[in-house]
Parts: sequence; C-alpha cells; structure tokens
Amino acid sequence: SSMHLNSTLLLTALTLAPTAASAADDVRLSQLASWRGNAVQNTRLTSQAYEIVVRQLGASIMNAPIAPAETLGLNGFDIAYSNTWSFLSAHGTDINDPAPWERVHPDEDPSHVMWRPGLTIRKGLPLSFEVGANWSWIAFSRQTALGGFARWSVFEGFKKAPDVSMQLGYTGYLGNDELELGALDGSMSVGYTFPIGYLIGINQADLSPFVGIGFMQINAVPLLSEEDQAQVGIGSVSGMSGKDHYKAGFSLFTSHLGLRVRSGDFHITTSAGIVARALPTINMAIGLTY
Repeated sequence: SSMHLNSTLLLTALTLAPTAASAADDVRLSQLASWRGNAVQNTRLTSQAYEIVVRQLGASIMNAPIAPAETLGLNGFDIAYSNTWSFLSAHGTDINDPAPWERVHPDEDPSHVMWRPGLTIRKGLPLSFEVGANWSWIAFSRQTALGGFARWSVFEGFKKAPDVSMQLGYTGYLGNDELELGALDGSMSVGYTFPIGYLIGINQADLSPFVGIGFMQINAVPLLSEEDQAQVGIGSVSGMSGKDHYKAGFSLFTSHLGLRVRSGDFHITTSAGIVARALPTINMAIGLTY
C-alpha cells in the first residue's frame, strides 16, 4: 500500500509541477473588447461569449463524480489523484466569427480541452456521512480550483438493495485577477458493488457502477472596472436565486455515470458527466482507500 501511495504522490507532483507556459490559458475578460487588434463594438456578442465561458468554466471546475454511491464508513479514508477533461467552445466557424473561449484568451488560441489534474481526499464519518476536499490545477494557466463536499448515504450496506447517496459541494476558481467564480453542486447517485474474482471474499476485488443526476449553480463576478464592464456588456451573474445578480440560465441540470474497479486498497474510477447548456466531462481517479 505504501508503494502505491508513494507512486501516486510522485505522479501527482510531476503532473502538477509548474511549466513555462503556465499563463497560456488564463481567462482574460479584458480581451473581450478587441479581436485581432480591432475594437469590438457589438456588446451582444461579447455578453453572449462571456456567459458561455462562465457556464463552461463552472461546469469544468465543479466537484467531479469520481466516487461510487457508497460512502467510506466510520473509519474510512481515501486519497486519490484525479483528472478531469472538459470540452470547450474553443474554435469559431472562421477568423471573423471567434468562439467564446477565443475571445477571452490572451493569445486568441485556447486549448480545446481543459485538463484539470488534482488531488482528492475523503473521510468517512458516523451515520454514513462523508466529507471531502479537492485541489486541482487548471493546466497551462495560473488558476487553480479548490473545492469541498459532504455526502450522505441514504441506503447503504443492504446486499439486495442499491446504494443511494446525496452530495452537496462548492468549488472556487482561484488566482484570476479579472474574474471571481464559484460553483455550487448537488447530486444524487445510485449504484451497487459486485464482488469479482475466483475467491470472492478473499481477494477483495469488486466493481461498483453508479449513475446520478443533480444541479450546478454558478456565481460569477467580473473584477474589471464598471466602465470596462459596460464597454463589453458584462456583469455579475448568478444561478442562486437569493443573490442580487440572479439571472436565469446559470442553474443547470447535471447527469453522470461511472465505474469504480477496486482490488484491495487500490482503486481506479472513471466517469462521464454532462452539464446541460454547458459541456461534457470525462473524469478519472486513481487512489487508495484505508
């Protein structure tokens, strides 16, 4: 187990090491005012691009579905190296019709896939509760994401019934001096654990498929001056109805499905998620459970 843990931490450190291109994919809202050196006067286009970027960024940083429906139990602890790949609107139809992410990219040439490697920890609590936290780097940028979540298993441990769990979490987008953004997420997952192998109960291997639905609410605040925000037609938006800047279209439906393969303490989890009106993601985690 210690060898697996050391390998996981080494791989994480190498993956998250800073690179010379660390600012290449920063989100720059000030870039909306121009395209290829020419001023952009159409605030309808820039406002629409901003809202798409906000929705897709929120969907990209939200807590990824990388845990099965079951929780860890009172003494359980899990650490995992995780990756999320999000597919962005990063290529326009032609040079005069840029995609939203092209408009906010410093070099007008964004990555088509946002890769987010990171580390996730989970800790079991009494009464089938569980808490967790994750930190990730938004690759090739100066931004990171920091999130936390709580989970509760409604039905757990009944061999003839599926596991059902509820989750509520929040993730913040950190390190950008032109945009503050956070994503509140909630979901319900249903799954079941099937033992596998020739010696069931001895080799401790199992498969845990899971599927779920939920929601994501985004809160975004541009950090540009009011004059600059007015120039490009942007402002604070939120999918949270209690906020003063609430706007329809930023509370989104989510769905996911996944599979965990576990042998002893070691596990690999893969999943796919879709955030309506935003984007799909592919997620993978490799970790150890104690």
